[in-house]
Amino acid sequence: MSDKQYDAVVIGSGLGGLTAGALLAHAGYSVCLLERNFSLGGAASVYKVGPLTVEASLHQTSDARNPRDVKHDILRRLGILDEIEFLPTGALYTVRGGPVGEPFELPFGFGPAYEALAARFPDKRAPIQRFLGEVEQIHDALWTLKQAREESSFAKFARGLWEVAPAAAGWQNSLHEIMERDFAGCEALKCALGANLAYYGDDPRRLWWIFYALAQGGYIASGGAYIKGGSRQLSLKLAKAITKTGSVVRLGRLVNAIETDSDGAVVAVRHVARRDGEGEERIAARVVMANCAPSEAAAMMDAPARVKMEEAFGARRLSTSLFAANFGLSAKPSTIGLTDFTTVVMPPDMQRFDQYGDGAGAMAEDPKGAMPLHTIANFTAVDSGLWDEPPILVSVLGLDRLDNWRDLPREEAVARRERWLDAFQASLDRDYPGFSSLVTTRMLLNAYSMAGYLNTPEGAVYGFAALPAEAPILMGFPRTPRTPLAGLYLASAFGGEHGFNGAMLSGAEAARLAETRLAVAT
Repeated sequence: MSDKQYDAVVIGSGLGGLTAGALLAHAGYSVCLLERNFSLGGAASVYKVGPLTVEASLHQTSDARNPRDVKHDILRRLGILDEIEFLPTGALYTVRGGPVGEPFELPFGFGPAYEALAARFPDKRAPIQRFLGEVEQIHDALWTLKQAREESSFAKFARGLWEVAPAAAGWQNSLHEIMERDFAGCEALKCALGANLAYYGDDPRRLWWIFYALAQGGYIASGGAYIKGGSRQLSLKLAKAITKTGSVVRLGRLVNAIETDSDGAVVAVRHVARRDGEGEERIAARVVMANCAPSEAAAMMDAPARVKMEEAFGARRLSTSLFAANFGLSAKPSTIGLTDFTTVVMPPDMQRFDQYGDGAGAMAEDPKGAMPLHTIANFTAVDSGLWDEPPILVSVLGLDRLDNWRDLPREEAVARRERWLDAFQASLDRDYPGFSSLVTTRMLLNAYSMAGYLNTPEGAVYGFAALPAEAPILMGFPRTPRTPLAGLYLASAFGGEHGFNGAMLSGAEAARLAETRLAVAT
């Protein structure tokens, strides 16, 4: 068995791992990133299934060109901000059905968002202004405090503390509680503001208000964007930021052990070729960045270290999973009237916003009547650079659970997937006549697909659920890349929050913590 040494080993090439590895390499440390698959990016990737090119992610992120977007500074520091083309997707989304009824379009920008909401709900102008004002202030406070830490600026720190006042007031609240405070009895307004909740979770009663304000605030402030060439372009640029320094990215390598010393600090990883399990190599490392679930990292450890990890993370609630029904069309969706980039469709029997997650168990059975809440992604609403020729991708995304498919024989699972594809295709054909005549290929990914592709427990696509904080604000954010093992950091959504922004922020914070340890060790 060969033995090599690096300052840092990164396990996994999701955005958190790539960000951590790129920042450490940029700081002059030697990095080896190991990815079990033969492609980069995890959820931030594009792949082909037969003739159809599929976008693996939730298809949209906030626009990193805004200096206050959380990705902006990371990409600027690495020198790759201008190498990635962010295509504005227009309105954040159009939502229809359920309590909303007729379509409502939520534009980006806090001013335009207020005007659109106030025009639709004129009797709620004051609470709308209050709600959006708090979202904006919480979003800005994060940026100001981040700048204060980086610049050691007391003035910016003081300003950040002032801006964070709304966060302190609602620190332990759920999104449902804040919406009830401002919009009690107006379910249509709640749904108009939270239609894209599936980007973050599945239940406003359990979703942390502060996380919603930070995440949704980023979308409203910066606008939604799709990366030209697909989200894989972001992954490729981050990987290049690692390799151009002389550090290493290796694909098809399966990490099978994380070694610790007598003090419980990580000291090495072992890995093998994924295809045949042979060619084991050992890499001594001063820090290890785990771009994977804590349970996956723990499974690679000896008993004492594994117990510590399980005690720290084993009881935490996992996030939701998702399904994605992907359709390949012979012509652009605009030919049948599908023009918006993002459309959220709520079921007709949905009466309250707190019923948002009721459809997460729908796929435990065959389709019955109206479709559960879902989002339609039309990638040709922008010049994506991927679907200029057929088959042209349209994706339908929604909430799913591994329990919906657990213990189902393979033949029955395949048949149920086909029946759900039939049902969504019929639904789209009713809303956009002629849709079915354009379908040339289709496939449905479910919670099992997410669990297998992302190697995440229960298919949890967002790491741990973003539950309201139990401790007061003085205790800081409840999730951190730190682990009970010295030198091991969570560079993923499990160590921060959800989506591209959350994963990259987690990776950046993990890199900052690792740099501190590496500098002391030096």
